[in-house]
Amino acid sequence: MKSFYKGLRRFLAVLIGLVFFVAGTLKLMDPVGAGLVVAEYLRFMHLGFLAGASKILGVLLALVETIVGAALVSGVWRQFFGVVSGFMLGFFTLLTFFLWILNPPMDCGCFGEAIHLTHSQSLAKNIVMLAMWMVAFIPFSKLGKPRRLSQISFWTATASTLLFTLYSVLSIPAIDFTDYAPGAELYAAVGLEEDDPQLEVSENLAVPLSFSDAAGEYCDHLACEGSVCVLSVYDPDRLGGEDWQKISDYLDSVSEYGCKPLLLVASTPEEIEAAAPGPVLMRCYYADRKTLLTLNRSNGGVTFIGDGQIVAKWAFRSLPDSDALSRLVSSNPTESMMRYSTRSRTRMQAYMLYVTAVLLLL
Repeated sequence: MKSFYKGLRRFLAVLIGLVFFVAGTLKLMDPVGAGLVVAEYLRFMHLGFLAGASKILGVLLALVETIVGAALVSGVWRQFFGVVSGFMLGFFTLLTFFLWILNPPMDCGCFGEAIHLTHSQSLAKNIVMLAMWMVAFIPFSKLGKPRRLSQISFWTATASTLLFTLYSVLSIPAIDFTDYAPGAELYAAVGLEEDDPQLEVSENLAVPLSFSDAAGEYCDHLACEGSVCVLSVYDPDRLGGEDWQKISDYLDSVSEYGCKPLLLVASTPEEIEAAAPGPVLMRCYYADRKTLLTLNRSNGGVTFIGDGQIVAKWAFRSLPDSDALSRLVSSNPTESMMRYSTRSRTRMQAYMLYVTAVLLLL
């Protein structure tokens, strides 16, 4: 009976650790999205003055969550990480209780963009995990000893997590869970009446990407026709002169390969004229900041659209070269989308399997 109880406690500790690790990793995969979630929580707690640091806070909190999860799974310093995880679960439970009571229009963000929970579902999850934690860690005096290789597995997983975090900060999410994920179909809603059957069909199958020209006329249709290379800038103030020149040169090169270049900026014509060079303004269109953040997490990132279907995305630091664009223009959009998406998903899955194996098998 004692051995069964001991095994049950260890099993529950590992299960809690895996939830922490997966939830933290999904948020680390999308630092911008983690920052948006933290910004929502800061506004909810009337701490909006900290919104400028939301991305940093989001990454740090997700990093702590991931490392605590790795510690629980590997079994190192069980009493210390038992207290830390208990404090975190207690705080999360209390916070989601207030969310459940007040029901603000926001997502809990527990698993990033991958899984969306209602406030009641999030509260139920935390209550169950807190109950599991009580069985797994109380009393603290009988937690058992760690395995011989537990510290090796923990530090290996921690080092891998830090490298993964650095990669995520410099890149875009390996797996896109937003409405504008590769494979999504775009439609132009402009010009359709609210009761138009075509609009109803489009809304059930696709998403709109709304943007306008300097005169305020919507030009959504431009992103739905042929091969389109969208370069989106959601924080134009953070780009310097060299960055705008890079954008200008890239837009010039894109048109040489039969691809329509579009520059979408979260700004106004008056504001962008003072920052961007003349050639850029000729291709500049204006969109909502939230839309551009969802379209591409990189400020200045590129999204390739083929016949209205989102095919692939790149960060501003690694824009696709001429060979990649040529292949995309000449290939079937669906086949290209599957190739790029499968490659990214395989890398992410391989990373998760590697770290999990290190934690459980070493």
